[in-house]
Amino acid sequence: MSIKKVTKVIAVFSFVLLIGTSAAMAADKPVLTVGTSTLDEKEVLNLMATTTGGNQMMVGLMLAQSTLPERVELVNQMAHALLFAEAAKAKGLDSRPDVAFQIKWQTMQILMQAYFEQYASKWDMSEKTVKNYYDTHKNEFYEAPAAHTRHILTQTEGDALNAAMEIYKTKDFAKVASEYSRDPNSAKNGGDLGWVEKGMMVAPVEAAIDGASIGSLVGPVKSDYGWHIIEVTERRSGRQLSFNESGEKAAQGLQREYLENELKELEAKFSVNIDEKTLENLGGIPAPAAAQK
Repeated sequence: MSIKKVTKVIAVFSFVLLIGTSAAMAADKPVLTVGTSTLDEKEVLNLMATTTGGNQMMVGLMLAQSTLPERVELVNQMAHALLFAEAAKAKGLDSRPDVAFQIKWQTMQILMQAYFEQYASKWDMSEKTVKNYYDTHKNEFYEAPAAHTRHILTQTEGDALNAAMEIYKTKDFAKVASEYSRDPNSAKNGGDLGWVEKGMMVAPVEAAIDGASIGSLVGPVKSDYGWHIIEVTERRSGRQLSFNESGEKAAQGLQREYLENELKELEAKFSVNIDEKTLENLGGIPAPAAAQK
């Protein structure tokens, strides 16, 4: 088999594996039979569609231009994938715990996606309905007061003081942050934390941000993570966002509401049991005690 053919086999293998391990047999006449696995006409067309990103028109063009020998060669490539699947079943690989789990999990994901697609098609996502969601959930579209903040996190107070002195000398907070800060997420962005709202940071850092003057360095500030040098570059007041500003978020909120309602119906229809006793020592690791409220 050529490298090109092997590549094509791999491209369809994961999809065919689910078909090959399924106990359900297609009702239509098989176009391809390999051992106990079959592909009917619709399944062959579906596999062809996977090579075109689901573009059915492209499948039609491919068929219009392919001779019978070319079609036989295409299906023969599918047969190669089925042969591997049959060999895997013959060796009992479909019963191997890791493989069985992958088949089970992929099946669940496919079914979940199919259910979402069918269920979502019934949602009323008209502008009028989205606007009604916005009007009845305005608290979700309030932009809280915040401070645009950047910081440098160091392991010791001395390092924090050195970083502050370097900023005073170079006037380049971003460069110093990239060199001194132990916070990998913000250091690569010059120490920028973005817009920080109340409750987002640990208490000592939040207090420092609240009391900071715009453009002035604050610190070193001690927290459980280390020592911080902090600068607030600008502040914004809280305000209610308009529907035009919130349209996309409102649509997402409406979709979330539909999903939550559907989940409630499904939970009432199907039993959900969680074995907390097993979870207490999941993987042999005891669960730490929950924090007291």
